[in-house]
Amino acid sequence: MLHEDHADPARAEPVPGEPKPRRRTDSARSRFEAVLRRRGLPLVVRHDRRGSAILRRATPALTFLMLIDPLTSRLTTWLAVDETELEARLNDTVWVFALLAITVAGLVLPVVAGWLVSRWMRALARPARLVLAGTVLVLTAFVLPWVEWATGLRSQLWLSLTINIGLTLLVLAGVYAGAGSILAWGLRRAFVQLGKVGTMATRALPLLVIVVLFTFFAADMWQIAGALDRSRLWLVVAVFATLAVLFMIAMLREELRGMVDQMTTGRLPGLPADLADLDTANATAAPEQLSRGERANIMLVLFIAQAMQIVMLVVLVFCLLIGLGVLAVHSSVVDAWLGEGKSVDFGTLFGIELPLPNSLVQLSIFLSVFCGLYFTASATTDPLYRQAFFEPLVADVRVSLAVRQAYLAHRANGA
Repeated sequence: MLHEDHADPARAEPVPGEPKPRRRTDSARSRFEAVLRRRGLPLVVRHDRRGSAILRRATPALTFLMLIDPLTSRLTTWLAVDETELEARLNDTVWVFALLAITVAGLVLPVVAGWLVSRWMRALARPARLVLAGTVLVLTAFVLPWVEWATGLRSQLWLSLTINIGLTLLVLAGVYAGAGSILAWGLRRAFVQLGKVGTMATRALPLLVIVVLFTFFAADMWQIAGALDRSRLWLVVAVFATLAVLFMIAMLREELRGMVDQMTTGRLPGLPADLADLDTANATAAPEQLSRGERANIMLVLFIAQAMQIVMLVVLVFCLLIGLGVLAVHSSVVDAWLGEGKSVDFGTLFGIELPLPNSLVQLSIFLSVFCGLYFTASATTDPLYRQAFFEPLVADVRVSLAVRQAYLAHRANGA
């Protein structure tokens, strides 16, 4: 009997160095969840796993907060002076360069530091990750308020502690809810869109410029744009933006319905390269219907991706129209169309005065936003536009649905 007990395979000792099946399952599950979060779909991760490693996942955002807070406080302190003192300081070259350095650091340093910490966390072992995450948490919530109070950046210690602890809790809550994953995905997507400026300029701009070219040189449009006050112009922009959003929502619902049909019939693409090594041959599960949260998450991902395309196009068209107006529309023409002296009635953009006629700025804003609305419709109805700009977004979401299906299959097999 003793010999038989030792020979029983169910009681055999595991081979040293061989991972346990449960550990392999946990590893695969964690990798699926990491990929889903990285692709902007945190709500696909099952509820009992959304709080896993929340402190580690919040560390890049806390690092961003730890750096942006003192930099913005210093910048506010330097600028919080009366107009006479500010003009005197602006005449000091050293002070201007220091102000510029602080401004650039406030825009760049927190983002870069958060990205570096995120990469560092992935390279560290689990105990080291916990140490780093705990250190960043303590520095952000408790140490930074003392430093700001001691250096005079904040006058009241209790207020600084309350603000930093509140922001830290808000970051943790946002990471738990998935906002951090969606925001990080949105930032990565923004950089991807910046890399496609050439495609946007060569495929989208030519037709749009032809559409608005004759309108831009019409005296009536200059008169209408010049007569609008800025608040009414922004109201018109809001109307155009609302129409674009409503159109996008209706169109994205149809696209999502089509992707769900593909999912239920098993016509999804393969897994991305970072999951291709996982054995999914035996991981099968019947397709599950998307929950409301998952549908909202996928809709939001598609909406953000397309909205970034539209915003980038609007900015390109605005810059093109401004340049065209400066080169082709002489100040005497502006005065003839709008009245004497209107060419030197300079416009503003977000409170910054520009050395450009106000009518040119207003007309460029109006037409660029109109182009954004036109592009919203064309990107889904025109075959060439759809293939160039919208199909890549849909294809990326189809891959995400394939990851979801494989993730659910691994869960069904014992995860």
